[in-house]
Amino acid sequence: MVFRKKLKLVHTSDTHLGGDWHPELSQNALKTVVQGVKRLEADALLIVGDVFDHARVSDGLLYFFLEQMALLKVPAVVLPGNHDIYDQESLYLRQPFRQAPANLHIFTQLEGQFISFPELTLDVWGRAMAMHTPEFRPLEGMTAAPNGNWLVALAHGHFYFDYDKETRSAPIYPEDVAQSPCDYLALGHWDRHVDVSQGRVKAVYSGAPLGAIQSNDSVAFTLVELDPEHGVDTRQVTLDMIA
Repeated sequence: MVFRKKLKLVHTSDTHLGGDWHPELSQNALKTVVQGVKRLEADALLIVGDVFDHARVSDGLLYFFLEQMALLKVPAVVLPGNHDIYDQESLYLRQPFRQAPANLHIFTQLEGQFISFPELTLDVWGRAMAMHTPEFRPLEGMTAAPNGNWLVALAHGHFYFDYDKETRSAPIYPEDVAQSPCDYLALGHWDRHVDVSQGRVKAVYSGAPLGAIQSNDSVAFTLVELDPEHGVDTRQVTLDMIA
């Protein structure tokens, strides 16, 4: 029988650093999430797309992000989204990221890739997004973890409910989720927290730290608990904003 550790993961997305609306709030929100990782003694941080609002953000803001990640003693995993896509002009290829801390891991493979943390008995899978189109399928190509570790997948896109009729970019269909080999599917792209679990697969949008209404005084994220005996559980955690 494969041994799996009991883990706690902090899952967030859509921090939109560098946005036009009160940019200092998004930075304070990220600081609060980082402190939340420490306070909860989480084993890793997952940021599922749109870390930055656009590719024109300053180098100073990139360094701010890297400094925050370096404060963590645990892995931080980033999936590029539609606002910070991974193309030839990607901000993740700029000079500051050449000095990224060793604990920061960024998905860069367009066909999908595993990032493994043997010490945590954890494998994380994701596809970097180069174009935000209906043809891009965030979960396409995922396979089961080859070693029996926990498998957490990251996907940035739009989940289709039965009432959805419009064509959307980066579609995620219910059957995509249900057929996924992962233990937990960490989703990004929506500002609000939504559980879209299908069958045995727990799948959750963390929502943006500031929420859909852009809170000025609190920050929310999803705490994911992986337990070999009890399975996967999630809950929203709300913290006071750090100035």
